[in-house]
Amino acid sequence: MPESVLAPAVTGRRSFTAAAATLAALYSGNNLPSALYALLRGTFGFSALVQTLLYATAVAVIVPALLVSGPLSDLVGRRGPMLFALGAFLAGDVVFALAPGTGWLFVARIAQGLGMGAGAAAAQAMLGDSAGEGPRGQRRAAMTATACVTFGLALGPLAGGLLAQYGPAPRHLSFAVHAAAVLAVACLVWRTPRPAPVQVRGWRPPRLGVPAAIRRTFVIVAASSFLAWAVLGMFSAVVPSLVGTLLGSANLAVAAAALALMIATSGFVQFGARRLPPTAAQASGLVVLAAGLAVLVLANGAHLPWLVVPAMLGTGAGHGLVFTGALAELGAVTPPEERGSVIGTYYVVSYVGLGGPVIGVGLLAIAHGLPSATVLVAAVIGACCLVLAPLVFLEIRRRNRPQ
Repeated sequence: MPESVLAPAVTGRRSFTAAAATLAALYSGNNLPSALYALLRGTFGFSALVQTLLYATAVAVIVPALLVSGPLSDLVGRRGPMLFALGAFLAGDVVFALAPGTGWLFVARIAQGLGMGAGAAAAQAMLGDSAGEGPRGQRRAAMTATACVTFGLALGPLAGGLLAQYGPAPRHLSFAVHAAAVLAVACLVWRTPRPAPVQVRGWRPPRLGVPAAIRRTFVIVAASSFLAWAVLGMFSAVVPSLVGTLLGSANLAVAAAALALMIATSGFVQFGARRLPPTAAQASGLVVLAAGLAVLVLANGAHLPWLVVPAMLGTGAGHGLVFTGALAELGAVTPPEERGSVIGTYYVVSYVGLGGPVIGVGLLAIAHGLPSATVLVAAVIGACCLVLAPLVFLEIRRRNRPQ
């Protein structure tokens, strides 16, 4: 049936489903290699530094691609960037599965970074476009995006670890399964309505910046988020390897489950903490994040592998609180006409946190080994959280002070 005669409700549901599936496919695929880094290190013999650089490479590509594709999708429609993103991810899966050497793994991560950057903004925008007007529809779109992103990030390494540990062809199967899922999602996106032509004066690159009136608040929000995303980036790059060492086990599924537990906990907390005051959520999240990191340091130093579970729960809860509070805070204080540039700046800072500190782990691992380097950086991040948390509490007192 032609798209022109389909009921708007049908096309809206089709677009909403395709957008949600795209987000889930992209984010699960982006984290899928985290479960396999130990296997890939054994196959290709690369160092811990190369392992962290593999993770950071995709992040470095995501930031500029995201800044370009978001505004571009406003002009050309969501469908084209989403199909390009899925195609890039499909190429990344194929290269990962067939890579003959370490250099090709970097090619695969670049392809995945392009896919993430090109498709994430467009898919989230399509969710908003197709969810319906009004607060209820946009709330539904926001909750769906949160679920697809967070649980996609958790599902990727969990599925990768299970397939690699218990399925045939451990280096290839998980990428083949994800490639098949990407093809299925691409079919869904292909069936969404084609965008109507848009009259534009010309594409302009996105504007980044923070108005002076909210700069103090932004600095606190950005610092909190930098630390929270630094933990997620570090865990995604090295925690499955660290957990395997702590447990004295080469079971890829168990090691990947630790990362999945941390990310899934963040997702559940994000849903449960929406009614908390934003600044209070950030302050408490920093304290919980520091506590979870302290438990991880203790688990490594005292050789207590059972502490891995509370460490993952604590860091996941802290990340979820900080992220939820940060987005709510920015939404409340940012003028509508400045929202695009402020949110764009916020995500740049968050992605720098996601990919930057993990390189420090790799550099330290050259001299101290991966487990010691990980807990050292974890201790530094935890200390920074404890320094920042009182500043956030002071910000709460400043706002509550009578003018």
